[in-house]
Amino acid sequence: MTTFSAADLSSKARHMGGYGNTVVAWGLVAPTAGASGDIYRPLIIPAGIEVTDVDIVNDKLDSNATPAIAFKAGYAPVYPDEGPAASDAYFTAAGNTVLRNAGRASLAFQPVKFEKPVYLTITLTTAAASFAPGKVTAIVKGDAVGVK
Repeated sequence: MTTFSAADLSSKARHMGGYGNTVVAWGLVAPTAGASGDIYRPLIIPAGIEVTDVDIVNDKLDSNATPAIAFKAGYAPVYPDEGPAASDAYFTAAGNTVLRNAGRASLAFQPVKFEKPVYLTITLTTAAASFAPGKVTAIVKGDAVGVK
């Protein structure tokens, strides 16, 4: 049997110190439309954050008996000239159907560190069959490790 350890296994468990280094940032958007291509930006992820978790908490945004609304989630730079390059499907690929019913879902992705502030973006890939206004909250968790 083989044991596989992360290359940075010994350095990941950091003492939080007097003020801590864990970060939880959240924001919400209350969209009034649900057309394909619409972009919801619920918050800015600050520079120097290593993002490990993103949760989406939402109301039911498609009231049709057979809802169709779907999205992808990623990020875009606050200051495009400074980067990073946008990745509109980093946190979840196109076709995620979480917004069809009210609830909370965790997105699956590899942790990522941002050297510059970025918008968390939710881009609709399929329009709502019958859009129902509601709230979409994004909760971002990670470590404040600082910028280079």
